Amino acid sequence: MFPRIGLMVLGGSLGLLPISAVPKEMAVTSVAPIALSAPAPSECLSKHVIGDLFRRPLRIVRAIRGQRPVKVLAIGSSSTAGVGASSPSATYVARLEPTLEGALKGTDFDVVGRGRAGEVAQGAADRMKKEVEDIKPDLIVWQVGTNDALRHVSIDAFKNCLKKTLAWVADKKIDVVLVNPQYGDTLTKDQYYEEVVKAISEVARDSGVALVDRFAAMRELQKEHADTTYLSTDNLHMNDVGHRCMAEQLARAIVGGLIEADADQVQSVF
Repeated sequence: MFPRIGLMVLGGSLGLLPISAVPKEMAVTSVAPIALSAPAPSECLSKHVIGDLFRRPLRIVRAIRGQRPVKVLAIGSSSTAGVGASSPSATYVARLEPTLEGALKGTDFDVVGRGRAGEVAQGAADRMKKEVEDIKPDLIVWQVGTNDALRHVSIDAFKNCLKKTLAWVADKKIDVVLVNPQYGDTLTKDQYYEEVVKAISEVARDSGVALVDRFAAMRELQKEHADTTYLSTDNLHMNDVGHRCMAEQLARAIVGGLIEADADQVQSVF
C-alpha cells in the first residue's frame, strides 16, 4: 500500500509510518511532504494508538490541498480543559497544533480547545452545534467517556448520544477523531469503566469514525512505566507527560488518516 501514497513520509521519527516513495507520475497527487522533526520519547510510543479497525481517511486533505489553515475543534471534558497539566502550554490541546505542524511541514493548523471539566457526553453534544457554527472546523477531536463511566451514565443513553451526534457531524461533512478514556489502575477497579470504553469502540466502528485508543495505549505503556508517569497525584487526570503523549498519539492518527485519504484519491485515478 505505501508505495501508492501521495503523501511523502520523509522520516519515521514520530513512529507514524515507514518511509514511502512516490513515483514521478503520481507526484501531482502529493499533498505535502511530511517531515517528522524529533523522535517521540519512548514513554509515548504505543502500538495501540489507533487500531486497524478504526483507521479512517480524513477529508481535511482538501483543506491542505487548498493551502488554507486546517481548523481543529477539540471538545471534551477535563483532559481537553487541561486539568492536570502544569500550565496552559503543557496541555494536549496546546501541544497538538505545533506537533501537527512539525509533522506536516508547510501546513498550518488552528486548534481550538473547548473543554469543560466534569462534562458528560451529552453536555458536549448539546453544545456541539454552537461550537461548530462558531469555529467552522474541518476536524473535531472529541475526547469522551470518562465522566460518563465515573457517573455510571446508562450505556444505551451514552451510545445513542454518540451515534446521534456523530451522524449530525457526518451530515456536515466534518471529520471526527474520537478519544476514549484514560487508563489507570484505580479507575479500572470499577468494571463499568471498561464497559464505557467498549461502548465507544462499538459506536466508532458502526459510525465509521477514527478512534484514538487512549485507554489501551496507556494500559500498555503503564505496564512499563506505572500510573505516575502519565497521571497526576489524583490518579485520574493526565500530567504533563500524559498530555504530551496524547498530543503525539492524536498527531499520529491524524497524519495516518491523511495518508489513507490521499491513497484513496490516488487509487481512484488509476
